[in-house]
Amino acid sequence: MPLGIGCTFSLEGCMADSSERNTQRTRFFDAHACQWEERNYTPEKLVQVDHMVAGLALSNGMNILDVGCGEGVLQPFLRKHAGKDAQLFALDASKIMLQSVSTRFPDVQTFHAKAESMPLPDASIDVLVCFSAFPHFSDKPAAVKEFYRVLKNGGRAYVLHIDGREKLNALHDKHHAVEGDHLPCPTGMRLLFLEAGFAHTNADETANHYYFFAIK
Repeated sequence: MPLGIGCTFSLEGCMADSSERNTQRTRFFDAHACQWEERNYTPEKLVQVDHMVAGLALSNGMNILDVGCGEGVLQPFLRKHAGKDAQLFALDASKIMLQSVSTRFPDVQTFHAKAESMPLPDASIDVLVCFSAFPHFSDKPAAVKEFYRVLKNGGRAYVLHIDGREKLNALHDKHHAVEGDHLPCPTGMRLLFLEAGFAHTNADETANHYYFFAIK
């Protein structure tokens, strides 16, 4: 699929949702948190995740932040490819999701917070990975500005999915609590990240995956 085909985008369309909508979204993920990974990630999908993380050029000694971590599906693969000396952090708006991360991966430091207001110091993260979560951020421009703030100079941000954008958007529209939680097209994503201050971006999407990369 050529980049930007079928893309209509405006920054205004990504601004903050109402507090009622945010509450609905949080309740949805809290209610579905138990065994989320078991229900949504087959062994074949986990192989896809492994291959995806293998391509992120992670290394020992990095500070790596998993934004919108859910139950922690990325964590074993981040550890595998970054090494034992990497410092792993995980952030999610669902307290119940984070409880699973803490139980399964006690070496990972967790933060119960929204992506739009992350309790991390400026310029503290080497690599930020947002996997299968970006559509659910209530204020996407604010979230991307936070990505920029917490990354070190030269730090990298990734927005990744192992399903295509059209499939994801259609799936979200079937559930009232996440209806309209859409993944921007690559052109729209570039605009968001450039507006936040990122100097370099790269994007690729097919019917079966979505990859976006930006450097501070």
